[in-house]
Parts: sequence; C-alpha cells; structure tokens
Amino acid sequence: MCVIVYKPKGVRMPSNNIINACARANRDGFGFCTPTKFFKSTSYEQFKKQLASVETDEPCIMHFRLATHGSVCKSNCHPFKQGDVFFTHNGVLSIIPYKGKTDSETAFLKYIYPAIMQGGLDSSECDTAVYNTIESSRFAIMQGDKVRLYGSFMTNDGCYYSNFRFAHYLYE
Repeated sequence: MCVIVYKPKGVRMPSNNIINACARANRDGFGFCTPTKFFKSTSYEQFKKQLASVETDEPCIMHFRLATHGSVCKSNCHPFKQGDVFFTHNGVLSIIPYKGKTDSETAFLKYIYPAIMQGGLDSSECDTAVYNTIESSRFAIMQGDKVRLYGSFMTNDGCYYSNFRFAHYLYE
C-alpha cells in the first residue's frame, strides 16, 4: 500500500531514515508537490535530489507508490495535477479506471477536481465528491498553500502519514 507524507508549512522534513524507509516499502514511483514545485519519477535518486530543494517554510505532500492499478511508469506516479490542484491517494478505490488511467487519477479527474472547480477546496461540493469516492482510502489535496487531508492520518514530529507500513524498514 502506498504512503502519503504531508509536511506542513514550518515543519521540518522527515528524517532521511523515514524517507528512505517509505521508498523501500513503496518502490514503484515517487512524487511531491509544494505551492511552487512539482516532481514525480520512478527514480528514487532523482526524487531525493529534487526533494532537497523543498524549504521548511512551505507545505509539501510526498507520495511513495506501490502499484496496485496501472503500470509502473512516471505518468502513474502521484501527485496528479490539474490546473493548480494536486491530488494524492493511498488505498484502492472501487472505480473503473478511465482510458488507461489508475483508479486514483480517474477519481481525481472525474469527480474531485470538477467539484473543487465548482466550489473550491473548502467547499461542500469538494467534501461530497471526496466522501462519495474515498471508501477506506486516504487523500491529500493541495491548492496553492492550502492542504486538505481526508481519511485517517497519523502524526510523527509534526508530519502526517497515511500509514506506518514502512516502519519495519527503519530497522533494516
């Protein structure tokens, strides 16, 4: 299962040990977004190099992918971007993927992004679209410097994690 890591504005980036553990547990793609940066790749080395440019004073959503739907390729890495909205997903959705896209990208493009465009990230339209698709998954959505987390996230040192499935890699 993928992992989403959200580092709020003003919070230090998780340690290298944690980031490396997330990557070892989820080897199929890596990506992150901030209000000014967006990167995704199947290369962990490239991801780490780009991630080093993220400042403490900006929020950052990171995604470490374990492929459950779709092939292992850059286009299937998260975050997905439409306009100024970024979307990450952890879990499996009972959505039929659209035109070769993953379940995650289909949910974002077909339901969530249109609701955000209609009412905004803080709107009841967005909440309704998310709650109608999320099931037991977790979503992190960023628009500008505003971030919304949906589903159960856990915290450690000020950062939010969609799960701690990577934790046993901390001790290898």
